[in-house]
Amino acid sequence: MVALNTVKMENYIGDHIEAFLNEYKSNSIHSYKSYKSSLNKLFKDTLDKGDFKFITVSDIEGMTVHVLKEYFNTLHEEVNSEDEPKHKNSTINKHISVIKKFIEFLAAWDIISYDVNKLSLLKFFPDTREEIEMIPFDLAMKYSTYFRGEDQGLEKQLIIKLAIETALRATELLELKWSNFTVVEDGVIMKSHGSKKGKGNKEWIDKINKELYEELLQLKSLGNENKLFTLTYKQLTGMMDRGNELLNDTGVKYSFHSFKKLAVTMCYLNNNNCIDTAMKKARHSNVNTTMRYLRLTNLNVTGIISAKLNTEDEVYKTVSHELLLEALSEMRPEMLLLLNNKIKNKKNNM
Repeated sequence: MVALNTVKMENYIGDHIEAFLNEYKSNSIHSYKSYKSSLNKLFKDTLDKGDFKFITVSDIEGMTVHVLKEYFNTLHEEVNSEDEPKHKNSTINKHISVIKKFIEFLAAWDIISYDVNKLSLLKFFPDTREEIEMIPFDLAMKYSTYFRGEDQGLEKQLIIKLAIETALRATELLELKWSNFTVVEDGVIMKSHGSKKGKGNKEWIDKINKELYEELLQLKSLGNENKLFTLTYKQLTGMMDRGNELLNDTGVKYSFHSFKKLAVTMCYLNNNNCIDTAMKKARHSNVNTTMRYLRLTNLNVTGIISAKLNTEDEVYKTVSHELLLEALSEMRPEMLLLLNNKIKNKKNNM
């Protein structure tokens, strides 16, 4: 009797991996790319496979919670040449989140055999990411004016203005279409629709004045008849890098998201420090997220009790008009904007 050599057929799951990624692609190409990057890194580091087409069922089933825990602890302990952490905890946490969702997806479809309850043993690392700073209003306007002189300058200027006005993220602004706008009697409603929504596939709505909308309509003269902006996320990143280098002497590296922080902060201040209004403006589901946006150090109000004790309550009423104007000229532009809005509202109600 002749013995036959049996060959174990590998059960490749590349198609299933693609199906998992495509679930996120329909909502956000950024999420799709981010998830794909996380999985590719994990497969390369732990399996030495650079292409997920060659990942097998046994590869994933061999990624026990113990194996994954060891891997993520290794990432956490890695240091660079300056003996500093090589990976941010927020980045590692993103990888953990992706692999958890991925394994749960495969197990739910009976593609792998895995005790998904044990995934709860994979704990996230403390979030020590650097906070994105709010860009000061006057510097934001400086960026807006400067980039108006570059190629696609009108788009760059108006996307900054719209970010400051609406608190929409860069990815949301880049997807804006004219169909998102509806002119009403007292302004222009902006509302998400279709498959292009906000972060987490959430609906969003805002309102701008007609003057800003008229500025936006200039984009149609560039041929932008469908979407408002033809810019890319990469261009916005490069734009902020140039602004930080050429226009910014604060020592803080602002990102495009810094405009959202400014928008939320100004909404908070312009509505009598109403945290609920700011939370709605930011479209946050957790008030703690909004609270982080409104850090007191950004609003220059730390030590307010001490300041009050050393200053007469109504000293502004006793000084000359010239001194009052001089003091006002040295205040932050955000505060002057709030003052001007108060005066305008008082006039309108007279």
